[in-house]
Amino acid sequence: MKRADGGNDLGRQSQRPRLEVDAASSTDDTRSCTSTQHSNGGGGGGDDADAAGGVGIDLICNIASFMNPGDDLAGLCVAVGSADAARIRTEYLRDNEQYVAASLAKLKGIPDLTTGWDSFCDNLHVFDKCRDNVTAWMQVNTGWRARCTDEHMERYRGAPLRVEANLVFNNPAVAIEIGLLEVLRFHVEEKGVDVNRRFWNGFNSDNVHLSNDLLIKLALFRGDIDILDFLLSVDGFGFTSMNEVTMSEVENDEQEHDLIVNCFAYRLSRVNERCFEAFIRHPKVNVEALDYFGCTPLCAGLHLLDRWTSRDGARFPLTSAGFDRLAGRILVLLEVGANPHALDPMNRISLIDYARSALGRHTESRHWRAIVQKMEEMSISSAGE
Repeated sequence: MKRADGGNDLGRQSQRPRLEVDAASSTDDTRSCTSTQHSNGGGGGGDDADAAGGVGIDLICNIASFMNPGDDLAGLCVAVGSADAARIRTEYLRDNEQYVAASLAKLKGIPDLTTGWDSFCDNLHVFDKCRDNVTAWMQVNTGWRARCTDEHMERYRGAPLRVEANLVFNNPAVAIEIGLLEVLRFHVEEKGVDVNRRFWNGFNSDNVHLSNDLLIKLALFRGDIDILDFLLSVDGFGFTSMNEVTMSEVENDEQEHDLIVNCFAYRLSRVNERCFEAFIRHPKVNVEALDYFGCTPLCAGLHLLDRWTSRDGARFPLTSAGFDRLAGRILVLLEVGANPHALDPMNRISLIDYARSALGRHTESRHWRAIVQKMEEMSISSAGE
C-alpha cells in the first residue's frame, strides 16, 4: 500500500483545515496529545477507542497515513477530537518525504519565477506556506540534520533543481528563499558554507546552470530580518567573492555598491523597509562603495530619482508611495553618512550641486526639496567641525 503524499490538495487550507500544521500549533498539539496518551495509559483503548467508536487511535493513525489530505482525512481529525487529531498529524508527517517534496513542487510550478525578482516577491506567500509545511515536518522528524551531507550538497546545489525532500536540507539558497533560518544556520555553522560565495541555485535562478546571486541578496528580497541579521553576523562576511559564472573575482566595492543600489532601485524596491534599514545601517556595509564608473550608491540614487521625476506620468505611472520610498531611502543613505560632496563622475560636479540642479528643474518636488535641505544641513555641520 502506497503512502499518501499530499497530492494536488496539499496547500489548500479549505480542504485540509486541521492538517496544515504551523510551527506553533504543531508543538502545542503534540504536547497535548502526549498528555492525553499518558492519562489514558497508552496509545489505544480508553477514551481513544471511544472517540472512534471502539477503534484504537494507533489503528486510526495507521489508516490515516495512507490517506490523501483532503476532506476525508480532515473529517477524521474532526471526529477523533483535537488531542488525537494532533497524534494523527504527527504520525502522518513522520518519515513522509513526499509531503516535503510536494510542498517544494508548488514553488517549482510558479509561473515566471525565474524571469526576475518581481515574480519571486509577488509569490512570497507561497514560500511562506512551504516554510510552514517544512517546519511542521522538521518538528516531527528531528533527525533532519543527518540528511545534509557533502555528497547531497553537491547534488542539490545547481540547476535544474532536483525537487526532492532533501533539497531544502542541502541548499542554503533554497533555505533562504523558503525562510528556514534553522536550516541555514546549520549549513553555515556546522557544514561550513561560505556566505560570500556565489555558488548556489535557488528557485529564482533555476533556469541557469550557475547562480550569480549572493546569499545576502536572496535574504534582502526574501524580506526575512532574522536571516539577514544572521548572515551579516557571520565572521568573515564580506562582498568579495568568486563569480561562478565568469570564474573571476568580483571586486569588493563594485559588488557591494550594486547590492546597495538594488535595495532602492529595483522597482522602487521590492526589498522591504525593515530589511533595507537593517542592511544599510550595519557597520559592515560601506555606503561609499564605488561601482565600475566611480559612482557611489547616493549618486546612483539621485540619478534614478531625477530620471523618474522627469518622466511623463502618463507614460511612466509611478505612485506617490513609490516616490516616497525612493526619496526616503536616499535620505537614509545621508543619515548613515553618505558623502553629499562626493563627485558625480558623469557630470563632474559634487552630488549636492547635482541635487540643487535637480531641484531647480523640479521646483514643485517635495522629495528633492527634502534631499537638498538634508545635504545642506550636513554641509553646515561638517563645516562647523
